[in-house]
Amino acid sequence: MKVLFFDPQSGASGDMIMGCLLDLGADPNEIIAAVESVNCRLEISRTKKHGIAATKAHVIADGRYHSVEEAKSMLKDACLEPPARKMALSTLATLADAEAEVHGTSSDQVHFHEIGALDALADIAGCCAAFHSLEVEKTFTLPISVGSGTVSTMHGLLPVPAPATLAVLQSSNLLWKGGPIKQELLTPTGAALLANLVDEVIEEYPMIKTERVGYGSGSKDSEMPNVLRGVIGDQKLSLHQHQDQIVQLETNVDDVTGEVLGYLIDLLMKEGALDVSIVPALMKKGRYGCIVKAISKKGDMDRLVSVLMRETGSLGIRVFPSLHRQIAERYIKTLPVYIDGRKHEIRFKASRWKGKTLNVKPEYEDCRKIALERGLSLREVVRKAEMLGWGVIDDK
Repeated sequence: MKVLFFDPQSGASGDMIMGCLLDLGADPNEIIAAVESVNCRLEISRTKKHGIAATKAHVIADGRYHSVEEAKSMLKDACLEPPARKMALSTLATLADAEAEVHGTSSDQVHFHEIGALDALADIAGCCAAFHSLEVEKTFTLPISVGSGTVSTMHGLLPVPAPATLAVLQSSNLLWKGGPIKQELLTPTGAALLANLVDEVIEEYPMIKTERVGYGSGSKDSEMPNVLRGVIGDQKLSLHQHQDQIVQLETNVDDVTGEVLGYLIDLLMKEGALDVSIVPALMKKGRYGCIVKAISKKGDMDRLVSVLMRETGSLGIRVFPSLHRQIAERYIKTLPVYIDGRKHEIRFKASRWKGKTLNVKPEYEDCRKIALERGLSLREVVRKAEMLGWGVIDDK
């Protein structure tokens, strides 16, 4: 799978993202056309930041836009492919919502500040065109360094991250951290672009085969390289196992009936839980109760917490975040099985770990159907199917 990784240890801005994507091989003609279609010019050059060679994307613009509708109209008319245009409009909406949140108004009434300049709109158009031209299948980012201290704005000195930047971070799944220097490293435009370009946040690089590395230069100089690094590669999910990140939800209940708990299991699984278990327990004051445990993806957590509270009446749900789950390779294989001379097709669920077969299990519904049709015992059908399955699905 062709994937893109952003490594924003020095933060991110619109020009840094555009330069990084250019350095990774994005089509400069598409980017220039996108920038020029919003009445700006683009200068692409090579530079060095603390000895690191990087691409500099410098947008030249004189004007401003003054409303969300004006900015939307410009992006709708911009020289962008439909997917890139959709992403650009979504990025603009992210910025508008952030500004509205900070200033206590609606997004259609907000007056833009940093993003009111045409060069920021050009950054959005150029970055979305560049991203589309790379044709990656999935995009990741490491946690973003935002800097610290204060930043000078039209409203005076504001804390870093700036209020609009923090509002974007709050509305997204991006992870961030302060430092490592006293300077603004992440701009509102940079945050909004990452929020719309990135599919998933990771804490460290997974196993990949690197194809290209790119550096996009910012305009600031400091004691660390003001560059955004990007890596394009082939993500190597092991043939036999991989890992993901999950959260575990847990709560104690002592006044819920078995019927409600059974219904709860079905409902949690339907709402996206990866697994649910209910463990009998002795509660305070000698009362018998249960511990309800559910495992889920982080994105499903809030929905499952609501289900748990609504169905059990629990006032608190314990959340154990960022659990790493090792996953065996799992797959389904259909095999012909001969029972008393007659051929039947049975699906098998198989699993492997580090190249060794863990389990081969015939599908219950297939075995049940054969048993009913042939007047055989289910145990006999399952036994014969398992013998064949283990003989065919081996450890090669």
